[in-house]
Amino acid sequence: MSPGETLKTERLALRPFRRDDVDDVDDALAYRNDAEFSRFLPHIPHPFTRQDAEAFVATNCNEPWSRSPTFAVTLDGVLIGTVNFEVDAGTASAMIGYAIGREWWGQGIATEATAAAMKWAVKRFELRRVWASTDVRNTRSRRVLEKLGMRPTHTRLAEHKDRDGTSIEEVVCAVDVKLGR
Repeated sequence: MSPGETLKTERLALRPFRRDDVDDVDDALAYRNDAEFSRFLPHIPHPFTRQDAEAFVATNCNEPWSRSPTFAVTLDGVLIGTVNFEVDAGTASAMIGYAIGREWWGQGIATEATAAAMKWAVKRFELRRVWASTDVRNTRSRRVLEKLGMRPTHTRLAEHKDRDGTSIEEVVCAVDVKLGR
């Protein structure tokens, strides 16, 4: 993806992160400071401070698009979430991750954003498989994966712990894809 290239859907624009995304941290990244939003995302600091926002934006600006593309998901110019990939060129597969602010839950936005990004990634990286994992308790995320055509393959203990230090059981879902999809 070249700098400035943006994916468009009916309602959304998915674009690379920009350094100035942190300038509007009170608006653009405020969704990350919501305890319910980060409930199943223990890697997101809570509270989510300006320093956390600066580190988050810097990381997403510096990640190589050749293996870790991350899209800023925007609605009417407001940053409301992310869609990211971890690409394994050797196996022609990628892990997809997504996070949409709670204010926009239940509107099909996570599915719309991830479907567009997934279509792009399949073509761009010539993927044969896309997979994701989520906390087994996260029914909303599991529903998004179903809508993307992913099916559960197995459950496992996550490599990370919950905020209280307990182990997390996660479900892994995948879909085999064909080029030109």
